Amino acid sequence: VPDSVTEWNVWVHALTRDLRSGTTHKTTASVKELMVRPYLPRFLREGDRATLKVVVNNAGDKDLSGHLDFELFDPDTEEDLREVFGLGTDATTGVPFTVEAGGGTDLTFPIATPVRVGPVVCRVTARAGDYSDGEQRSLPVLPGRMHLMQSRFASLRDGDRRDLHFADMAASDDPSRIDEQLVVTIDAQLFYGVLNALPYLVDYPYKSVEQLMNRFLSTGIVTSLFDRYPPIAEMARGFAARETQFEAWEDPDPNRKLLLEETPWLRRAEGGHKGDNLIRVLDPVVALATRDIALKQLRDAQTSSGGFPWKPGCPPSTYMTLYILHGFSKGLEFDVDAPKNMIVRAWGYMRDEYYDDHIDEMMEKGCCWETVTFLNYVLSNYPDDSWSGGVFSDDDRTRMLDFSFKHWRRHSPLLKGYLALTLARADREDDARLVFDSIMDSAKTDPDLGTYWAPEDRAWLWYNDTIETHAFTLRAMTELYPDDERRHGLVQWLLLNKHLNHWSSTRATAEVIYALIHYLEREGGLGVRETVDVKMGPIERAFVFEPDAYTGAHNRVIVSGDEIDPQTMSTVIVEKGGKGTAFASATWHFSTEKMPDEAEGDFFSVTRRYFRRHNDGDQWVLTPLASGDRVELGDQVEVQLSIRAKHAAEFVHLRDPRGAGFEPESPVSGYRWNQGLGHYREIRDSGANFFFAWLPAGEYTLRYRVRANMEGTFKVGPAVLQSMYAPEFAAYSSGRSLEVE
Repeated sequence: VPDSVTEWNVWVHALTRDLRSGTTHKTTASVKELMVRPYLPRFLREGDRATLKVVVNNAGDKDLSGHLDFELFDPDTEEDLREVFGLGTDATTGVPFTVEAGGGTDLTFPIATPVRVGPVVCRVTARAGDYSDGEQRSLPVLPGRMHLMQSRFASLRDGDRRDLHFADMAASDDPSRIDEQLVVTIDAQLFYGVLNALPYLVDYPYKSVEQLMNRFLSTGIVTSLFDRYPPIAEMARGFAARETQFEAWEDPDPNRKLLLEETPWLRRAEGGHKGDNLIRVLDPVVALATRDIALKQLRDAQTSSGGFPWKPGCPPSTYMTLYILHGFSKGLEFDVDAPKNMIVRAWGYMRDEYYDDHIDEMMEKGCCWETVTFLNYVLSNYPDDSWSGGVFSDDDRTRMLDFSFKHWRRHSPLLKGYLALTLARADREDDARLVFDSIMDSAKTDPDLGTYWAPEDRAWLWYNDTIETHAFTLRAMTELYPDDERRHGLVQWLLLNKHLNHWSSTRATAEVIYALIHYLEREGGLGVRETVDVKMGPIERAFVFEPDAYTGAHNRVIVSGDEIDPQTMSTVIVEKGGKGTAFASATWHFSTEKMPDEAEGDFFSVTRRYFRRHNDGDQWVLTPLASGDRVELGDQVEVQLSIRAKHAAEFVHLRDPRGAGFEPESPVSGYRWNQGLGHYREIRDSGANFFFAWLPAGEYTLRYRVRANMEGTFKVGPAVLQSMYAPEFAAYSSGRSLEVE
């Protein structure tokens, strides 16, 4: 029977063969006269001070007096640990107690957690006359030493030299600090890394006409490069041998401290399914066959009217038809064979179904200029009117252009890029400059982030996609202002976005490939040799990247802790040679017993604040808890985590430790959505985990509540934020001690 007082219901039913029945019901109770219960936390950390409580209950009808023994011992060796935890034998053996009938009494034992990691067993035994009771429970002791990391990041282009400096490493004000390792990571050949993301286009599970076009366009552009740049073809053969659909995360990455098995992204980390029958889209031979298959499927999808549906078999769509025409026009720029008869029929459909039926009404109402602008831009992409069958006259195109320009201020940046190129090709240079300059006026340029602007509202709309907007702006700048220095910043932002994310959009991948190849061909950056030199103290390393083999990912210099000289290695010098863009990061891993006084972060940042939440009349009030402030047993404490990301990132993990004397207000894990940020929140015994499949650039605040349930002083290590895709990007908050009385 249970230890606690329990009432039982007893039912007896009787049934005879002649269907007579009877029922009786009785109740009884089971009572344990003497019962002892230790109230322990889920865990303790080294250095914590806690007041453990033992409750003795008397469920009998007479007062009881007796003695209680409180023990702490090692479960493996049974070594007595009471002295280690600051408890004397006399104060824990034969402790007298008296408890009234039907009542209870409390005994307290203040402990100080020693520097000793591992399980400890607590055993409590009480005796009173003929009665006795005991309970034994395990109490884990977690490390008080914190393993932290600081990172520095730099983008490098032709001939750049950058210093990555760790001021805290050079300082000597923390005697408990142990340097574990210093990791310098170089990522070069970044355009090849973008190509490495292409195989997922081939087995993309949803066979829409849009995806067929992007498969045709991407494989067509890549195939056109193989003939002109033999080293790229050689490199692609190596990519084709990959066994997984996605780029796999490197499991033994020394910068990744969290085991991937503990995250919800294990399958993505492994690169998706292994052993899938993937078509090797980057194999030069297979790429050509894949392009031809995609073209045949597009030909089969075109309806008798000349239009293209979104899905084969559906009614034709004017927007999808225009998107297909856009893709064919981009292929022509790279000498990809395009079916002229299909294109002419599609333009005939656009004239009949869109221009003749809708454009007059749009212009009359002054609306829907998005598609008009896009249509006119796509027309300007084709070499001459023979590709459109002459169905759009010069007057038609001028009329549409005037309508788009009339509303140019209300265009999104992507639409402004389309309009600027169309104006320039119509010899309206001043108007083109006016429109394009308005795009770049709102852009920011950062030495590490590149050139970028804030994501558009309603980014799900086809003319607001952030990646496509940056890519097409690069394409427009290459044609309109090829010497603008900001072109390098746009490339830098696009490559950094790929470094931190997996592009789950066929459109975005195809658009970036299209824009980057235009840029790299003009800059002479395709099929070239790159070098990066690294120097830290006496260690020098030269990385060489040949154009015919992709070795640009995860090239590292790892210095173990016993080899680190803080005075000479606190500054890492990196220098780039050759064309192209490279990323360099230095990550310093160390452990310390000293709580960090300040938050530390470069690319990411995280700060943590505590508030006592209490009721004041009809309102709940949050009172900030400064260092040294105390809370009382039962108080509700709100934890606020403010995180900031300079650049959008996928698969980001935030871990926030919890003080041993606190319990989560809500122990339920699950998906949450707040302030435009979705995340999975996982509650564990020692803290809370937050998993972000997508973390947009910006600042966000997460909130959750805990309740003080034990007296003492408890250490709370810093909250740690880290990218799982690029684990060299990490940040941590300040640490804290919380006191409960």
